[in-house]
Amino acid sequence: MEKNDIRKILHRLDLERRQLMRPKFLEMGLTVGEGQPRILNCLLEQGEMSQRELADACMFDVTTLSRTLDKMEKAGLLTRSVNPASRRAHLIALTPEGKEKAGQVQKQFAWLDQVLWGDIEEKEMENLYRTLEKIEENVKKEK
Repeated sequence: MEKNDIRKILHRLDLERRQLMRPKFLEMGLTVGEGQPRILNCLLEQGEMSQRELADACMFDVTTLSRTLDKMEKAGLLTRSVNPASRRAHLIALTPEGKEKAGQVQKQFAWLDQVLWGDIEEKEMENLYRTLEKIEENVKKEK
């Protein structure tokens, strides 16, 4: 095994995951490249939050997130309200339609988790998780 094999397989896995999930999210009317499924999932799991908190939770740039939130608000998936703690900030929350769509997203993520696990034993997954955490720490050290 070469050192670049890890990078290559991580890249291939990411591409395969995207190809697997893209048609499912497009069928739901979501724009995948803008992270709409992840935004819906974060809001469903964590509830109303500021745009900064949502950007951090979804690992997005705040500016990029703003444009996506505009589209999602127009589509009736979320609302923005003035944050009483800061008049310049908005709180982002799901609408009833957004909650329904987020529930569909969570079902797709659960399905993906089953695909990823496949016939891999729990101990193997735990070892993989710990190894991926170490890789993540290595990358973060370089920032």
